Amino acid sequence: MDAAAVTCTGVSKSFGATRAVSGISFTIQPGEVLALVGENGAGKSTLMNLLSGAFPADEGTISIAPPGGGRGRAVAMVHQELSLFDNLTVAENLELDRSARGLFVSERSSRAEAQRVIDELGVGVSVDATVGDLTVGQRQLVEVAKAIAVPPTLLILDEPTSSLEGPQVELLFAAVRRLTALGTAVIFVSHRMDELFELCATVLVMRDGEQVEFGRLEGHSRTSLVESMVGRETSALFPDRAAATPAGAIAELELRDVGLAGRLESISLSLLPGRVTAIAGLDGHGQGEIAEILAGALRPTSGEVLVRGEAVRLRGPRGAVRRGIGYIAPNRRLDGLLLDKSVAANAMLAAGPRLFRGGVYSGRRERSIVGGIIADLAVKCSSMLQPIVELSGGNQQKVLVGRWLVFPDLRVLVLNDPTRGVDVGSRAQIYSAIRAIAADGVAVALISTDMQEILGLSDEIHVVYSGRLMGALDAEVATERAVMHLAMGAHDDD
Repeated sequence: MDAAAVTCTGVSKSFGATRAVSGISFTIQPGEVLALVGENGAGKSTLMNLLSGAFPADEGTISIAPPGGGRGRAVAMVHQELSLFDNLTVAENLELDRSARGLFVSERSSRAEAQRVIDELGVGVSVDATVGDLTVGQRQLVEVAKAIAVPPTLLILDEPTSSLEGPQVELLFAAVRRLTALGTAVIFVSHRMDELFELCATVLVMRDGEQVEFGRLEGHSRTSLVESMVGRETSALFPDRAAATPAGAIAELELRDVGLAGRLESISLSLLPGRVTAIAGLDGHGQGEIAEILAGALRPTSGEVLVRGEAVRLRGPRGAVRRGIGYIAPNRRLDGLLLDKSVAANAMLAAGPRLFRGGVYSGRRERSIVGGIIADLAVKCSSMLQPIVELSGGNQQKVLVGRWLVFPDLRVLVLNDPTRGVDVGSRAQIYSAIRAIAADGVAVALISTDMQEILGLSDEIHVVYSGRLMGALDAEVATERAVMHLAMGAHDDD
């Protein structure tokens, strides 16, 4: 057998009094794909940063074979939070991350090299396109292209499919298989179980910073893998669906023949109280724009938006909040959180002005409310005064959801990829919270890149293709095939 691509022996790392990882030992062979799994806060991010050289280990050793032919980097990492420059082109972003090639670089050769990598990956974007103009899924694939332009010894993929639709996931998997055929070892982090079993041969399970298991993945079922991650038996991931909405119920929020120049055409949609309404479709076909119109972040160019039967103009997200419409954006770090503020400040951001009317602030009441969010959603934090930037992604997302749990005037909640990058245990808690919100009579709109989430959490599914609604499905009997049939442009009566 060839020498191992990666060898970790007794690796540990602490930050102050916090033991982030402890005694990690494993090997990865050339061409092997390892699934790295565990709940948010289990130590996966710290281990990845140790392997990539971002952190030094306190104890133990990490050995990574040099890249083939002496070119490129030993380790390339695709982070969950994208590192692209939105104001630069695709070619310029790819050039910035390449090994030093002297003081002067030919623009023609740089573009040609970028085009080669983009074509091999099959992204289907121009290398002259400004990254900020791309969809989230396209940006994610450009991030992957940047990492694999020169095959590394080890490629670390941290939730690379969290923003990708089915066809884009297949492009990524094809690229990974080409790399592994050349001898690149891959560490793959994903909370989507189907992806792990399709792509990975071995698995490293982490819990509370420790290595729980390392071995062949084929010995696991989905249930047993989740139980190994969380350390207990798991119940059903998705809560029971809501009872049917009474006939004649007034929609909390409605779109009537809404259009958005060049992006949406004649969208009519009703969000009923107590129902979770999913809006599904392939990346870039308009579901993100629909979410932003519902949340007041985009203003339609035609049609009407109605709140409880009254035509309104939502003057931005703040105006939507005043009408009882909450929103969770897909990028929590850019559009959801105040990263320099505490858990408490972020949790109270929407509810504060309504809970403390008249300017009378009660620290005791705030502690009680935030403490309830932390307890109900099992948010892992040292205290409610801890800066939220120090929390894992899953715990940050729980705080975002908890923000609307305590919002007293909530009538509509728009969720745009609400569990992106969130582990299975945290997903179950978030799903229960969403169902509890709906049970209180709130209308919920769900936009997600996770098909199982669409099928398991919603009551009804509306499918978008090329800016148009193609049909609606009863989620209780809908299948992935039926959703994809509409998402590819067929009508529900075809």
